[in-house]
Amino acid sequence: MRRRILNTMKRLEIVVERDQLPAVRAVLDQRSTGYTVIPDVTGFGHHGMREGDIILLVTVVTRDHIDPILDHLLPMLNQRSGVVLITDVQVVRGEYFVPELRGAMTPRG
Repeated sequence: MRRRILNTMKRLEIVVERDQLPAVRAVLDQRSTGYTVIPDVTGFGHHGMREGDIILLVTVVTRDHIDPILDHLLPMLNQRSGVVLITDVQVVRGEYFVPELRGAMTPRG
């Protein structure tokens, strides 16, 4: 059996109001290699019940990219509803999650 190399990365789950999506995407476009958007999220928090007007973005980045992302997101979160959850995650092909290597990767197709 082949042993796989796992890389420790950070998973960010960003919950924001739907109209904040363009601003959050702009941050992630510059500081990550990609993200997943899950629309129409329902939740309950400081602002009460929210149904369909919040979204969830999920991305995986290196530890070095956390602070630059948070530096841009925190001012938004201080004025509006939202939360960022950060957890450790193990990934294969860790080089796919490093923005500085984005141009060096050969697209599969």
